[in-house]
Amino acid sequence: MNKDDLSKMEFDIIILAGQSNAEGYGVSLDSKPLVISDAYEIIDKNKFGMKLKEDGSYGGLDFVYPVETIIRELQERKSEDKYNADLSLGFVEEYKKSQFYSPNRKILVIKTGYGGSGFAFDQHGVGNPLYIRILDMVNVGLSLNKNNRIVAFLWHQGEHDAFENAQFTYDERYNYYYSNLLKQFVAFREEYKQFDFPIITGGMCRDWKKRYLVETEAVEKATIDVCNKIGNAAFVSTSDLPSNAEAIHNGDLDHFSKESILTLGKRYFEAFASLKRATK
Repeated sequence: MNKDDLSKMEFDIIILAGQSNAEGYGVSLDSKPLVISDAYEIIDKNKFGMKLKEDGSYGGLDFVYPVETIIRELQERKSEDKYNADLSLGFVEEYKKSQFYSPNRKILVIKTGYGGSGFAFDQHGVGNPLYIRILDMVNVGLSLNKNNRIVAFLWHQGEHDAFENAQFTYDERYNYYYSNLLKQFVAFREEYKQFDFPIITGGMCRDWKKRYLVETEAVEKATIDVCNKIGNAAFVSTSDLPSNAEAIHNGDLDHFSKESILTLGKRYFEAFASLKRATK
């Protein structure tokens, strides 16, 4: 779509951020992508990855900056020969049916998820590349029309920080994640303080938790405590949601299945709606 057409629309902006389960790996077996009508998305135009040093260790992020974006209908993304669902699809389906949605407005999801990323290695976090990337992509969305507004921030991340820093004790991992996530959420709210929006977070895939039980418990406890600290924020349970490995037997234990990730999006919306009703 061109900017002239977009400038005529007023958007409710939903930000989707975090790592791979935010990016969306719910594998679809359908031949066509799921597309949500009257809803749009901003995505990064360029493929990106992580650099490796000669010894195979992490060497930084590899993406085009400033970010180059594409705006299109909200849909599953294609990876190789498969379509992959993310939680924003389930969230938007519920949002469109709710009292919070006005037919005079459109929905714009800003997809900033980046697989395999975390606070370790200074990727996410205030002042770090992926945080700056989120701000840049959000500002693209806000710049399209002066009446655009942020209505929700959806965050799903933690697998990376349950895996890295293997030397951490439970308390060290909890404190590290709590401190970084709190600073990021507070800074993001301050950056866009003209808008009143809930922050919704959620738990990790149960198969991943089986592999890193103590580590994931520390990260999830920190996430819950940050939500309680900042207010107008919620944590969504995922303990009953199957992985791709359970659903389609592809060996992928890390990522929610398509049905699971769409259900998770609906749970994110339920948490969002509860917070909105509570603040009225």
